[in-house]
Amino acid sequence: MSEDRPSGHLTDILESAHREEHELDEDAPLLSLRGVGVSFGGVRALVDVNFDVQAHRIVAVVGPNGAGKTTLLNAMGGMLRKVSGDISLRGTRITGKKPSQLARAGFGRSFQDPRLIEAETALENVLSGAHLTMGYGTLDQLIRPWHVRRQEALARERAMALLDFVGLGHTRDLTVSSLPYGSRKLIDIARAMAGSPEILMLDEPSSGVDQAERDVIAEVLRELRSGHRMTVVIVEHHMDLVRAVADQVVGMAAGSAIAVGTPSEVLDSESFRAAIVGIHGAVAAPTTTASDQSPGGTGLAGTASAGRDDG
Repeated sequence: MSEDRPSGHLTDILESAHREEHELDEDAPLLSLRGVGVSFGGVRALVDVNFDVQAHRIVAVVGPNGAGKTTLLNAMGGMLRKVSGDISLRGTRITGKKPSQLARAGFGRSFQDPRLIEAETALENVLSGAHLTMGYGTLDQLIRPWHVRRQEALARERAMALLDFVGLGHTRDLTVSSLPYGSRKLIDIARAMAGSPEILMLDEPSSGVDQAERDVIAEVLRELRSGHRMTVVIVEHHMDLVRAVADQVVGMAAGSAIAVGTPSEVLDSESFRAAIVGIHGAVAAPTTTASDQSPGGTGLAGTASAGRDDG
């Protein structure tokens, strides 16, 4: 990590009750999806999705527009009420749980377009991600105000360290509305980390950012996995980033997980490339699309740009 993003301090920040309370068999999946499906008005957005997520891994979900990538994250994160099949955390079914319940269980989430409070500072936005883990309730505010003050001071310290971690400590007192899009994306990631999640889900973290910011994101992801043993699931359309950081790739097409494996096993597989080319109606020799031309971005098999996913 860079000098202004101290790794050691973040280790203390990300110490989580979730990890302390659960002894997980390294060979057992942390998260399992079996037969997961989602339909919108008769249109099947997800169809019989099956894969496992091991603890302390980075899993990248890739595929073309409309493949179901964001819908998959929404299903995993409790944002959809009608989800068929089974999603299990350490063997316990969590399908249909509310986002607040899953947040308490150890899920954190960022979004394609940062969902920040425009009039608040970067620091206040990061603090908003810790509201479920502040360590006090309404009664404490009445009878133990000293405890509340201490917890709020600790949360503020964590939030400042998280901003340092993503390289934006200097923005802590600036309103997010005054910041560029790339900085807002990084603040949204810091906000998602503020609750000390065990599973961090990031929806297109590198979209709309420049190469320097993408390098920061890659470094943050590596440090979270290797230094802090966090499990990360990302939807991503920059294949160079996927190859650089992912342990496992889930290749999506038409709502189905058609390939699951290492980055090379999925991204270089003829079956996945053929499925993507077929979806786009492309010629046999794929070409690079305009959406793949952003700095440092390389689309899958040229036509397999996994860009924004509304389904």
